[in-house]
Amino acid sequence: MAEGEGKVFATFDSYAGMLEAIRERVNELQIHGERFDAFVGLPEGYLSKLVGARPIRRLGMTSLAPVLNGLGLKCQFIEDSEGTARIKNRVAPRNPSYVRAMPASAGITLTARMLKRIRRLGGQARMAKLTPEQRSKLARKAALARWRGV
Repeated sequence: MAEGEGKVFATFDSYAGMLEAIRERVNELQIHGERFDAFVGLPEGYLSKLVGARPIRRLGMTSLAPVLNGLGLKCQFIEDSEGTARIKNRVAPRNPSYVRAMPASAGITLTARMLKRIRRLGGQARMAKLTPEQRSKLARKAALARWRGV
């Protein structure tokens, strides 16, 4: 455990297990629900709707971070070696030819200027594959649309 990190509070592998761990944390800290809601910026009474005995709301993309931060908790994923072995034995690996060369998380941002350039290059490549008659027909159609104001 690195310096400054807290204890492992709970281990779970399901949504129900996560809710039970959050309930235990709320009881451990003796949290008043409405004060907690005001503290983390949730609507009044929302914590009880999320983690009550019979929850009527679910923790989701909007509510998970405020609830965990307010309770002083962090999520951590730990590999289950038995589960990993099970999936490797039963599921064939993916075809690497379908994998994108540049993952979305590579830090490359597509700006409007870059997208405009990509579209222009795509249009030029398409026109290069057309016959002169097809290009003429498309140009005539575009001119008519401009004149009509479409």
